[in-house]
Amino acid sequence: MSGIVGIWNLDGRPVDTDLLADLSATLAHRGPDGEGAWVHGPVGLACRLLRITPEAATETQPLVHPSGAVLVFDGRLDNRQELLARLAASSGIHPASPDPALVLAAYEAFGDRFPERLTGDFALGLFDPARQQLLLARDAIGVRPLYHCRIGPAFLFASETKALLAHPLAPRRPNDDHLAQYLLGGSTGDGEGLTFLEGVSSLRPAHLAIVTPRGVATGRYWDFDLSRQTRLGSFDEYAEAFRHHFERAVSRRLRSAHPVAVSVSGGLDSSSIFCLAETLRQRSPDRYPSLLGVSYTPPDGSPADEAAFVTDIEREYGVAIERVPMTLGFLNRSREAVWHAEIPVMDEQWNTTQASLTTVNRLGARVILTGHWADQMLFDQAYLVDLFRRLAWGEVRGHLMEYARWHADVSPGNFRRRFALDLVKYSVPGPLVPFLRRLRPGPDRPWYAERLRRRAGGRRSKQTDVGMASATAHARSLYEQATSSYHVLCMEWDNKVAAMHGLDMAFPFLDRDLLVFLMEIPGEIQTWQGVPKAILREAMRGVLPEAIRERRWKADFTHRVNEGMARDFPRLVRCLESDGTAVKLGYLRKGALKSELERLRDRIRGPDSEISWSLSDLLALELWLQVFFEEDGDGHRGPEARERGLVTMGVGGAP
Repeated sequence: MSGIVGIWNLDGRPVDTDLLADLSATLAHRGPDGEGAWVHGPVGLACRLLRITPEAATETQPLVHPSGAVLVFDGRLDNRQELLARLAASSGIHPASPDPALVLAAYEAFGDRFPERLTGDFALGLFDPARQQLLLARDAIGVRPLYHCRIGPAFLFASETKALLAHPLAPRRPNDDHLAQYLLGGSTGDGEGLTFLEGVSSLRPAHLAIVTPRGVATGRYWDFDLSRQTRLGSFDEYAEAFRHHFERAVSRRLRSAHPVAVSVSGGLDSSSIFCLAETLRQRSPDRYPSLLGVSYTPPDGSPADEAAFVTDIEREYGVAIERVPMTLGFLNRSREAVWHAEIPVMDEQWNTTQASLTTVNRLGARVILTGHWADQMLFDQAYLVDLFRRLAWGEVRGHLMEYARWHADVSPGNFRRRFALDLVKYSVPGPLVPFLRRLRPGPDRPWYAERLRRRAGGRRSKQTDVGMASATAHARSLYEQATSSYHVLCMEWDNKVAAMHGLDMAFPFLDRDLLVFLMEIPGEIQTWQGVPKAILREAMRGVLPEAIRERRWKADFTHRVNEGMARDFPRLVRCLESDGTAVKLGYLRKGALKSELERLRDRIRGPDSEISWSLSDLLALELWLQVFFEEDGDGHRGPEARERGLVTMGVGGAP
């Protein structure tokens, strides 16, 4: 994780070095290991460097090639050996070359198509003076953020939007359409790289932007091919192939010159990552760094208590996993959290998340691996539609019944309803899908103003033709998960809150090659004989403690979320009512807001977290508007600007 930023004055005016330094300063938290800048007439690039991998020990950025091309790079390359073999004839390239050197050499060897040769998590900006063009590229999944905008004759890009907003002429307007779609539509509904800021775009995953004085051309450089299929002889062979891909996914993210942390809950997904990583480390201690397990612990005996499983891991592997007590609520440093995340989104368990990330940083790690996205990628029900189409109706029924045996804490009706929705989704003609979506009732949140409601229809992402017509429902569903704009938004949030704590967050279950494999195999193989995540369970035989491998329930944090919201509710109300930025700017109806808050006060401790989610969205909107669109008396914005009594309320400071 590093911070990158660039300016190109397309009218030829020289770059103001002080301005470039100001933009770079907003990214200081992303790179404590060095600051570098390169300015050549109307073009300026800067980088805040965080050195993680062993090869990064000699890394400097911006990196200038003998040809004159210059690069700023935030990321990790996963196919170094392949690149080294192809670039052997390149000057100065050797096994110890830092990743940016390989990227620059790839550009010299392959031209504008060089991103096709890169595998890993990355975002980059590359300026070629000879060709007078700037190239921006982002990894296939979108783990690393990259934003750009046009301010008069200047084109800017950066790892975070706050760097763009540091330009004195930057527009500061919310993108109301995008905001409405998220708050009232349940997603961003975007396939064009829009953000919550008017005039600021996010480079979409797997896309390359070519900027010249004539304009900007953006296109996809890579995509999943849903027409491809992998068929093996037995379930055991599939499990063995999955083990190969999963082991490689974990190994890639262990390439670090510092200890690597794993967030271990005791659940199947995070435990699989930790136990496999520790197996690799014990097998080759000279190749892999030390491993730190970190687990947040709720009170004993609660529905979220997974302590016994964490103890099983410690006993089996002879390790000690750091415990971080769960903390109720989500208001601690909440203004700072919104400032770093840059979007109107808050974590309902932010106090615990922050404590966990702070602990990881204190222990000396620079990378933290999580089991996020395993549920979406390894237990998706859409394959039942494929079985249904093959007239395997008895098998469909058997799998639905088996789900209930493995999820004793979930009503069987939930799985049946999901199957019915999938059957409609993947059976009706494409043009009818938007119409059916409009028939679905939206969330009842009467506090939002009518002008916001009118904008909530929004446009949906365009579906790309990568073999969709011949693809299985299983492959299509995983593809939609992997390319969802909402999930990209979540990854950007994860990246930025990790950066807030000096960390890089990595997701083994989002490894591109692993996802390719999962899309190519039959869906019923992943959920063999109806057992959720059966392929992972089988692949981890002998690696996971049996109690975890056979685990049949998931931790339930609903009561913790609701207790925290109930505790923070008075301060939340004071923040909304005493400041009213969202009301002043016309996003909330003051009368409706007050009456609804009164009505919801006694319903927070219900059987689900829906009300807590709605309330956290309200506060996130309010703080986001305050932090990014209001100034203090000195014209400053951000978490330090004009607290206006929020710290005394516990919003933005310690509760």
